[in-house]
Amino acid sequence: MDTPETNRPHLVPARGLKLQDLEPAIARPREKLLKYGARVLTNTELLAVLLGSGVVGENVLRVAEDLMRRHGAEGLPGLTLEGWRASRGVGTVKACQLTAAFELARRILLRPTSDFRVSSPREAYDLVRDLKRVRKEHLVALYLDAQNILIQRETITIGSLNTTRTHPREILQPAILHSALSFVLVHNHPSGSLEPSRDDVDFTRSIARAAELMGVGLADHLIVSPRGYVSLKERGVL
Repeated sequence: MDTPETNRPHLVPARGLKLQDLEPAIARPREKLLKYGARVLTNTELLAVLLGSGVVGENVLRVAEDLMRRHGAEGLPGLTLEGWRASRGVGTVKACQLTAAFELARRILLRPTSDFRVSSPREAYDLVRDLKRVRKEHLVALYLDAQNILIQRETITIGSLNTTRTHPREILQPAILHSALSFVLVHNHPSGSLEPSRDDVDFTRSIARAAELMGVGLADHLIVSPRGYVSLKERGVL
């Protein structure tokens, strides 16, 4: 529950104003964090702290608000380095810092003291629930070891996804890099549909054939939406 974001209005100054123009000073995200702690900050204010500063004519809160409006809090962790760099108000240095921050957070969240075992579609779905409500289509792979323990989660593509255009090497290269024995593919349907398309089926089978040649198994392919998930293995595609 994100009480500060949803139940309390946040102050975003008009375009052109600097944060120093905000009164009182505690309205500035960094000062608020120092006085009250991170939990009281809204998502926009937390992002503003990570950004550090704005650009000419745009204060940092406005830059953060624009990013939040375009991607939503759920979409920010999936932005690639190039995605951050292409965002207005985010240069190369900030893009590197933000990419590193979200990657570190993702690794910490995905690697608790007890390992994740993926031996069923439900267990795979539990690792990708964040894809239920992202606004853009993502293709994600979960790479597993011989005991079906999660080694690594990789985002393969983001955007207007056409899985048939995703080359098998983009999926299989991380499998080789991480010495995975098998992997689970996942992609989301922001429209809410859980029905696999003909392209989804053909793509799944082509990746399975390519993976077999490399000595890696495609364990399943899940379609995720706000309505839940569907396993193409359970549908008999694999």
